[in-house]
Amino acid sequence: MEAAEGQIELDPKYSDLYLNPPPHKVTILTGGRGSGKSTVVSHFLNFLTFQRGHVILFTRYTMRAAEISIIPEFTAMMDKLGNRHHFDVTSDEIENKVTGSRILFRGIKTSSGNQTANLKSIPGLTTFVIDEGEEFLDEDAFNTISLSIRSMLHPNRVVWVQNPSHKKHFIYKRFIQGGEPCTHIHTTYLDNEENLSAEFIADAERMKATNYKRYCHVFLGEWLDDAEGLLWDMDIINVTRVSEAPEHMRTFVAVDPAVTANEKSDETGIVVIGTHNGKGYVLEDLSGRYSPNEWAGKAVEAYRRWGCAEIICEVNQGGDLVEGTIKNLDPTIRVVSVRATKGKYVRAEPVYALYQRGLIHHVGYHSKLEAQMVSFNPDQQQGSPDRLDALVWGFTHAMVNQIQGQARAYTGPGLSRPRYV
Repeated sequence: MEAAEGQIELDPKYSDLYLNPPPHKVTILTGGRGSGKSTVVSHFLNFLTFQRGHVILFTRYTMRAAEISIIPEFTAMMDKLGNRHHFDVTSDEIENKVTGSRILFRGIKTSSGNQTANLKSIPGLTTFVIDEGEEFLDEDAFNTISLSIRSMLHPNRVVWVQNPSHKKHFIYKRFIQGGEPCTHIHTTYLDNEENLSAEFIADAERMKATNYKRYCHVFLGEWLDDAEGLLWDMDIINVTRVSEAPEHMRTFVAVDPAVTANEKSDETGIVVIGTHNGKGYVLEDLSGRYSPNEWAGKAVEAYRRWGCAEIICEVNQGGDLVEGTIKNLDPTIRVVSVRATKGKYVRAEPVYALYQRGLIHHVGYHSKLEAQMVSFNPDQQQGSPDRLDALVWGFTHAMVNQIQGQARAYTGPGLSRPRYV
């Protein structure tokens, strides 16, 4: 490998990834947490850029600030290999100065919409890399970009990287189960123990002892059956999925705040929903790990951008501080405070019933939210299903209450009376 002025040791299981030409156009890398997939991809693309004429598109379904979230992995690999001086690095592109080959970092879904049409038009594309494939549920976008790779200079490659999610994912159905030609490489943290901390290994062993099914999914990378989620499955979400929302909706931001704000905290669920003619629409998932000021800023920005009527906040943990955090940013915003008095399953059932009746539509794809929905099992839940909680709060307020004829005074399963501030 002429890229490697320094050396790192790679698991032999990845050897097929480096074959030229590759055994198949599509290579799928799967593995649980700590399996080393990202390190291998960084090394492989570093290696590939030392061949002249490559244009490599590196995508995630949603990509925010590549220079913060992704490019550091690549520059760290350059440092390990001792070849950083061969590269020019910008906020969204890496160019090998020796060969002119480039890696372009782009998201499929951005604030200005779906970018598939723009990405398929990139001239000279040789390699299409999809990272965090568990979030990428849009099979049409995958097909469109994959078919746009038509280089005559190099073998055409698609490299798909993901932590296994549910078996309804099109990658599982087409390639893993369906037998469409591909090279499938699967590794786990057990293949990468020498590069993991003692604390990581201890966490894995602890989960193995206390929740073996979750250990198999999270650490061994086993795919989930939809049956393991007691309510939602992908069919019930997909059957009413739409590409556009109607005009003149009544819109809301629903927030399920995390209790703490550190790297081990639960995420804060922030979901934008809309209603129109008795139907509900999931518009945007902005959930993430934020400080109180950060999540409030996200919620207020979404409230303004979508022209929302209200922000709906669960206040069991933060009480008046939750409302106050939003009001500090904009005292004119109408905040609806809700409290849980029953378990998550009881609260979720009425919203699930709306899905059963075909009354809720997902506008586009909301992969992290949907993955959480189809794996929701309150009997085995570890950590908060933050995105799902926000969705349930939103539709309970905006639809369940209305349907039951008790708008703004609902005290049914799982809720105390809302308070408006």
